Amino acid sequence: MRRRRSGHAEPLPFDYGRIADLYDAWFRVFGFKRGLEQFLERVDWRLPARARVLDAGAGTGIIALWFLRRFPTAQVVAFDIDRQMLAVLLRSARRLGDPRRRLVVALGDLRTPDALTHVETGQSLELVEKSFDAIVIGAALEHAPLDASLNRLARLLRPGGVFLNLGVRPGATASVLARVYRFRPYTTTEILSSLRGLGFVDEHVVRLNATEFPANLTRIAVMARKS
Repeated sequence: MRRRRSGHAEPLPFDYGRIADLYDAWFRVFGFKRGLEQFLERVDWRLPARARVLDAGAGTGIIALWFLRRFPTAQVVAFDIDRQMLAVLLRSARRLGDPRRRLVVALGDLRTPDALTHVETGQSLELVEKSFDAIVIGAALEHAPLDASLNRLARLLRPGGVFLNLGVRPGATASVLARVYRFRPYTTTEILSSLRGLGFVDEHVVRLNATEFPANLTRIAVMARKS
């Protein structure tokens, strides 16, 4: 089935909720989670004490939960458009014990990342401009309009704040995944160009290496800092 927008037919978004538990289990069992976490460990974050981190399009929370463990004073806001994916995230977060208090889980859309709904309380969350020290997106930007989403996200970063898009690496595998999960892979050139247009500096590509297998097969990162 397709929906129409501005006279053009578009594929309906993929229903990640119906495979949320399987999706999370696959990442863990086959080493994808370990590979992503090893990559995150070698990123030059340079975060301040009590940093505020936004995991945009968090899915089942691999990145958000890593930040809670890695930075003991960080405050993390994780949002996604799918409630079932967030339910898996919350279940995993409860196993963390005390660090769970530093996590806010919200329902939201990458197109409007500043207007969220707290999953557990149902309250609206209006994110304030220049209030985050880091924004990370893990294979979610492909489901949203590039320039519009990055523009809204950029407003939420403080000067000097770090942006990292850990996206789907373009290629034959990405083309297959794009058809299955109904997304549009962006090239690193497109993302870098958009970030430059928004005034980011030190923008560059960070490739995953062989020790981060199997994540290195389908992921590539673009990093930049807010001027």
